[in-house]
Amino acid sequence: MQDSNWQIIPASAIDEVKWNHCINQSIQPSIYAQSFYLNALCANWLAFVYKDYEAVIPVPFKKKWSFQYCYQPPFIQQLGLFAANINEDLLKGINHVIKHFNYGDLYIPYPQLPKELKKCKAILKDNFELHLHNGYAFIQQNYSGDLIRNLEKAQKHNLVLAEDLHPQVVLEAFYRLYGNTMNLSRQHTNTFLQLLLKTEMQNKFLVLGVHNTNQRLVSGGIFLMHESSVYNIIHFVNEEGRKQSAGHFLIDQCIRKVAGNSKIFDFEGSSLPGVQSFYKNFHPKHSPYWHIHINQLPIPLRWLKQ
Repeated sequence: MQDSNWQIIPASAIDEVKWNHCINQSIQPSIYAQSFYLNALCANWLAFVYKDYEAVIPVPFKKKWSFQYCYQPPFIQQLGLFAANINEDLLKGINHVIKHFNYGDLYIPYPQLPKELKKCKAILKDNFELHLHNGYAFIQQNYSGDLIRNLEKAQKHNLVLAEDLHPQVVLEAFYRLYGNTMNLSRQHTNTFLQLLLKTEMQNKFLVLGVHNTNQRLVSGGIFLMHESSVYNIIHFVNEEGRKQSAGHFLIDQCIRKVAGNSKIFDFEGSSLPGVQSFYKNFHPKHSPYWHIHINQLPIPLRWLKQ
């Protein structure tokens, strides 16, 4: 690495106190970048560290053949550059990451993109965030007419919020419904479950479910909580639940529980029009992020990986 202010440190060798302090003091603190969270979900990750942990960039990676490639593990939406103040010099750290890896994908917050982005493609992805500091009554006033009608439908079906579910119940239902389409394995969900059961995650997540009048679980979600944000990390709605607007009821009830805490509800985004339309019913702010695709492989392999 040409810039002597940046160094690459294996995850096992970082100063975890300084690392987590940098994450928590950054302008965009994230539970995904906490060392315990990364260690639990990533078999390998590198730390790009600026000076004495004034800025950091965590990068999960895998090895294939003779090279490393960066990737985004399940249950981590985005990472990027973390610092109390971000300027163009610090953003050059992204180029150091790109130079280090021959291939892979980075997902970083908007507008964290250096002016000169080298040898890669950058695509804006959609994400939505709802500000919670004004309280539930204010948030509810901005609900769309479609959302209000769906909440009235849920009320007519006498749906009940369940707050005593074990996370494994929700993860299992989520996996059965979406595992194949989201390319999730049992190992992925089991690893995430083990993370949730760690002492570091105490009081850092909510597990909510929705039962219908037959006591069947028709919707559920796991919502991470850290510093300024509540993360809609997973939620599911089965066919019966869709007919009863259980998904609308679930998210509304979660917002009701966490509103007024000067936090942000992060919907986690989606490229699916139907999901985007559902999120927009809550009148969130559009908060996009970058997907950077790196391909610096030798030409024959580069063509295969296009």
